[in-house]
Amino acid sequence: MSVEANFVLYSIDAERFGAVTDLLRDGVLTVRYPIDDVKYLDIGERFLVGAVAAPSGIRGDVPVLESKVRVPPDMFGGDSVAAVQRVSCPDYEDPVRTLLANGDPIDTGILRPLLRDRSGLLRAILLPVVGGLGVLFLLAASRYLLAGAIRGMRK
Repeated sequence: MSVEANFVLYSIDAERFGAVTDLLRDGVLTVRYPIDDVKYLDIGERFLVGAVAAPSGIRGDVPVLESKVRVPPDMFGGDSVAAVQRVSCPDYEDPVRTLLANGDPIDTGILRPLLRDRSGLLRAILLPVVGGLGVLFLLAASRYLLAGAIRGMRK
């Protein structure tokens, strides 16, 4: 797997449904993602890719497939609009989605990049604390210096 902007180039291990032999270019399958979804895909990881042919997506002479990692949120309140106590709306699972090889969804949480980069998490917590304490020390020191200077001028 390799990444080029919002295109991910996959090598195919197995096909579960459909045929992608017509879409391969030099043994590589190109799948387009929304630009924010590519950051959740780790190079070297294996994925189940559910994709659909892009309506006008042509890259060279080979049609491009489209997929996504994140699930769009329910609009307009989901089942709450249909009065849950009277009507039960069926759960719809979008087949055009990329999953981990075991079928689990890919973690797309807000804190995922911070938790992956432990040193970045430490910097994100320690730098503001140290900076705040430094500013507090400078304010206290300048107060004592100014008070001493004023006392010296009065004598």
